[in-house]
Amino acid sequence: MKIVVVGSGTAGSNFALFMRKLDRKAEITVIGKEPTMQYSPCALPHVISGTIEKPEDVIVFPNEFYERQKIKLMLSTEAKAIDRERKVVVTDKAEVPYDKLVLAVGSKAFIPPIKGVENEGVFTLKSLDDVRKIKSYVAERKPKKAVVIGAGLIGLEGAEAFAKLGMEVLVVELMDRLMPTMLDMDTAKLVRAEMEKHGVSFRFKEGVSEIIGSPVEAVRIGEEEVPADLVLVATGVRANVDLAKKAGLEVSRGIVVNEHLQTSDPDIYAIGDCAEVIDAVTGQRTLSQLGTSAVRMAKVAAEHIAGKDVSFRPVFNTAITELFGLEIGAFGITEERAKREGIEVVVGKFRGSTKPEYYPGGKPITVKTIFRKPDRRLIGAQIVGGERVWARVMTLSALAQKAATAEDVAYLETAYAPPISPTIDPITVAAEMALRRIG
Repeated sequence: MKIVVVGSGTAGSNFALFMRKLDRKAEITVIGKEPTMQYSPCALPHVISGTIEKPEDVIVFPNEFYERQKIKLMLSTEAKAIDRERKVVVTDKAEVPYDKLVLAVGSKAFIPPIKGVENEGVFTLKSLDDVRKIKSYVAERKPKKAVVIGAGLIGLEGAEAFAKLGMEVLVVELMDRLMPTMLDMDTAKLVRAEMEKHGVSFRFKEGVSEIIGSPVEAVRIGEEEVPADLVLVATGVRANVDLAKKAGLEVSRGIVVNEHLQTSDPDIYAIGDCAEVIDAVTGQRTLSQLGTSAVRMAKVAAEHIAGKDVSFRPVFNTAITELFGLEIGAFGITEERAKREGIEVVVGKFRGSTKPEYYPGGKPITVKTIFRKPDRRLIGAQIVGGERVWARVMTLSALAQKAATAEDVAYLETAYAPPISPTIDPITVAAEMALRRIG
């Protein structure tokens, strides 16, 4: 069987390795625009800050590793078209025949129509090449003032990196808070306060209309010119659907797939940032542009091609980050979005400590749990704290994936040791608060 993968990022690279484990004889070819296979995009801000020394350090495996697995690499190669009748991928170098085709074409940074966005000193943060350009610019120009457009994960992590390099950082966000898709206003305020302690300032409900100077000298916000000598555009990403659309596959915001990750052509699969899957809370189609989702999709697609009856489950989009030592984790639906979607919810919220009160070194932690009122099911959570947020948000996400109720969370068996955790864990107390409101 000839299996061709278009895309050498997280989804494509992991698919090729999963497929090789399942089928030792298949002819596997990976076509990728970049000269390397998988690297970690989530690590890129840490390369800018210097926490990770070199851009090359975030490459997961060298190209030779895949070649030893008898995976043929066609890197620095662009897929131009898919001829579904002849079952070939047309690239800028050759035609590649397939029996099964996997589209792992990822996403691209969304560039809003801002005047001057093409000027020198304006960057996105999506690729290794982006990081190299930023590091080179910082080394040469030694910027003092950075403006970040967008307060999502990439924007805030970029803001942290610039602040650690000694820059004065302003984040400009059209919405009324940071991380608007992950956090409600109450939890977002906790993150904002911590970032402001480290010198990052914010302007909400405003946008940048112009970037002045090349190299950058200022940005225009409303009628005001704000000095800046570096601008990061972090206004989200868009799924790469052009190749699929040109081939006549069904596309929407992403490439439409079924529960097996097959497109409208059953011999073509789509995985990773480009694939449109199902939201576990609303049942609507959504994008799940997370590294963890890419790996899970890669595994499901490989197993299905190998003949297993497996399905990709609806997503809660569990995500986590750390900003200046503050951990932020969330999954599922926010309280605000639930209201917009017409979903009646009950919220339980608790602010406590990561350790017993009598034990030194405990750090504040806030847990917000969101339950659907009619059936009391857990459908979302947001946790902000100084440590061990990852374990708690993972626990709650796992419970939500198993349709846990408020009672299930409130009476959850947890672990306790004074140096690590309190006897009554904050996640169970937050669920108790919700139960009181349910009555």
